Amino acid sequence: MSSVRWGIFFNAGQVCSALSRLIVHRDVHDEIADRVADLAKSLSVGPGMERPDFGDNMGPMISEKQLERAEGLCRQAESEGAAAITGGRRLNRPGYFLEPTVFTGVSPEMTIARTEVFGPVLSVLPFEDDRQAIEIANGTDYGLVAGVFTSDLDRATAAMRDLKAGQIFVNEWYAGGVETPFGGYKKSGYGREKGREALWNYVQTKEREPRLVVGLRDLGLGC
Repeated sequence: MSSVRWGIFFNAGQVCSALSRLIVHRDVHDEIADRVADLAKSLSVGPGMERPDFGDNMGPMISEKQLERAEGLCRQAESEGAAAITGGRRLNRPGYFLEPTVFTGVSPEMTIARTEVFGPVLSVLPFEDDRQAIEIANGTDYGLVAGVFTSDLDRATAAMRDLKAGQIFVNEWYAGGVETPFGGYKKSGYGREKGREALWNYVQTKEREPRLVVGLRDLGLGC
C-alpha cells in the first residue's frame, strides 16, 4: 500500500506520473479496493505547515481552479456510473483541499479512466486476464509511465514489453534517477529527459563516410 500512497496521494496527486488508475485482477478487486480506501481515509489532510514531517498526510491542490476541475471530474465519474467508496468532495475548511478519493465501478471508457485528473483521485478497474489488463492500460491517449506489481518477474517482463509507456516501474512507484531516461509515448511528454537519450537533444549526428585519399594534383589544385 505504500506504493499506492506514494503514487497517487503524494503532492495531492499533482504529479505528471501519478498512479491514477489501479488495474486489479477481478479475484482480488474488492479486497484491494477496500484496502486502498482504508489507506485514503487514514491520511491526515491539511496545511503542510502543520505537518512538517513526511508521513501519512496530504496537502492542498495548487489553486481553486484545479480543485474545481478535479471535483468536477469526480461528479462526472459518478454521473457515468462510478462510485466513490471514499472521498470525492472538497473539505469544508479554508484552502483548496480535496478528500483523498477512490473510485470503483469504473469502466475503461469512462472519462475518469481516460483523462489526467491531476489530483488525489484513484480509479480501481478490474481485469480478467493479462491480455485485458494490457489492453486497458494502453487504452488511453497517454503513456508517460506504467507499473507492474507481481511476484512473478517473468510475467512482469512480458507485460513490460507490451505496455506503451516511456517508463515502467516494477513493484514500486517513482523509480529511477538522473541516469534513467524519462519521457512518454503518444500525447505524453516532450522527447526524453535524463539519461544518455536526453543528451542526443544537444548534438547533431554526422555520418562518417569511408576515408578517400586524393592527391592535390588529382584535383587540379597542384602545380
